[in-house]
Amino acid sequence: MTQKIIFLSSISDFNYIPKDLLQDNNATIFSFNLEVHMELNKKKIKHKVADNLLTLDERLDLFDKIKKLESWHSKVSGNDFYVKKINLLKIFDRNELLSYVLPNLINFKIIKKIIEKEKPSEIIATTLMSKIIESINKKEQIQTKFFENKNRNDLLWDKVTAKYNIGKIPITFSLSRKKYLKLKSFIETFSGFYHNFWFKFKNTKKNTILFLEFNPQLFSKLFNEMRNYDGDIVLINQRRSAISTKKSIEVIKKSNCKILKLDGVLNKQEKAQIPSIVDEYTTKIHNLWSNSEFFTDIFEIDDCDIWDSVKDVMIKTYTERLFYYISLILSTKKIVDTLNIKCIVCLYESGETERAFIESNDKKFPTMLLEHGFIERTQKTKRFDILSEHICFNDKILVWSESKKNWLINEYDINPNRIIVTGSPRHDDYFISRLKSKKNNEKILLLAPNPINEINAQSTTNLKIEFNEMIKKIFELIKKFDNVKIIVKLHPSQLQHNEEIKLLIKNYDSSIPIYLWTPLIDTINSVDAVLVLSPEIHATPTILLESIILGKPTMNIYFDKLIPQFDHIEKNAIFTITNQDNLESNLKKFLFDESFQNTLQKNSDNYLTQFMANPGTASEKLASILKSY
Repeated sequence: MTQKIIFLSSISDFNYIPKDLLQDNNATIFSFNLEVHMELNKKKIKHKVADNLLTLDERLDLFDKIKKLESWHSKVSGNDFYVKKINLLKIFDRNELLSYVLPNLINFKIIKKIIEKEKPSEIIATTLMSKIIESINKKEQIQTKFFENKNRNDLLWDKVTAKYNIGKIPITFSLSRKKYLKLKSFIETFSGFYHNFWFKFKNTKKNTILFLEFNPQLFSKLFNEMRNYDGDIVLINQRRSAISTKKSIEVIKKSNCKILKLDGVLNKQEKAQIPSIVDEYTTKIHNLWSNSEFFTDIFEIDDCDIWDSVKDVMIKTYTERLFYYISLILSTKKIVDTLNIKCIVCLYESGETERAFIESNDKKFPTMLLEHGFIERTQKTKRFDILSEHICFNDKILVWSESKKNWLINEYDINPNRIIVTGSPRHDDYFISRLKSKKNNEKILLLAPNPINEINAQSTTNLKIEFNEMIKKIFELIKKFDNVKIIVKLHPSQLQHNEEIKLLIKNYDSSIPIYLWTPLIDTINSVDAVLVLSPEIHATPTILLESIILGKPTMNIYFDKLIPQFDHIEKNAIFTITNQDNLESNLKKFLFDESFQNTLQKNSDNYLTQFMANPGTASEKLASILKSY
């Protein structure tokens, strides 16, 4: 029997747990993330890595079982939570929920294993983990000591990275969700007024096509093709402003699109009614949360009751966002009922904006889901389709390739009439922007490290260590090569691991250029080769496809012993190795063997020809479909 065990789940725990406890030789310490592990190593404190107690298969088994939480709201009987016939509880972003719940479930499983194995007489932790420990300790009755940690584990969108251009200067900073939405509204009001972008409810009989959460900069050709549509092309962007960059503004001006601000849809009288509606539903939701038995049943997975560990965040989220959700529903419903909408086009199904419109539609007009990323699947990686937007969507699905259409039909029995192969409108510019390769004295290698997502159940201390070591090893090898320069392009995401990668590189060598949100097409075109790191076993990062479209030799380092036989790998379109292979010899071959590069280029072009429908003309294809409505 172990006398004491100490759980450290956050670097901030060191500020709250007394040092003498961490130095106690009778205590067994468990670290729950890389940052804590490194700090303990730095302090030369003996400890165990908690992650090691769960195998990858066990993690993926939990991932498979988490799907049932996606539709937890459907188990609430009656119509008490419907506003304008829309389920208020359903608006919460699915991925945001699961990316919080899954790490809690994994930690629950790990802690349960530790307690069963160590049989401690006392457990010491901070309040960040107290709920999980208390849930497990209901039966065990082990003595516990919790130190209050005033930090909290936020949801993915509780903080937002704001990205704007002030003149030619790019500005990036993080804000709370509430402050971000206020800043976004202010900037849009100023810019929209100056450029006359606003859509007004005047001619409601005019045909209207809505685009939800589209970045105009990425779809410039599509919006240009829609310029002569006999009606209004309207963009609705709640997450990222449609006019956050100079290029986006130019696209909107050229294509004559209009922007509809949801916070300007309701009139004064309608807005004045919202507080009383919020009060009504606040009471209802408060009563709902009090039904612990109901939620315990829903949030019990694999004999793990995680409701107590996620309850506070669920309550806090719905409480803080209730006003926003009700405003969103009322605004969306008014738009759907007022405008002569012929079609809605979206890139996601699970986001708050998209859910509000899909639920408001009630099959009055077609809704189209456009494939937004490069995803290939094998039977080994099929389980990750539970995160796919396509298998949950009930209307028209627009895909890039015949292979994707066949996968959806064969694996999920989706009606072929609902699937339209358009190609990728966002990549039309790529096909016409390929530059002839030039033999320069200095080669430029673009390193694109793909961040680990908490929602995929694969994030562990050891994986991050391997990932970091690989990045440093690449930098060290590049220094040995003559006339090779390296630059880094980070994935444009909100993920915490993205920030960790940026910090790692800056600490290693602050002179290495790191591109955060410069146009990817320009970045790829400025280099000679692209090296992608894919730490997740199912990952097929879109930059792989984008690099070969632009004619760049592309290499992918995969962090597993067995590489899934994705089509692009079987056709040798991308040079793929594992992190266990000889990096130096493979990098030399990739960067300096012209014969190998030529073969790789031919394979890439052959793969593209077979894979991508309507290369360079997908916007025309999609525009012709939309104009028919």
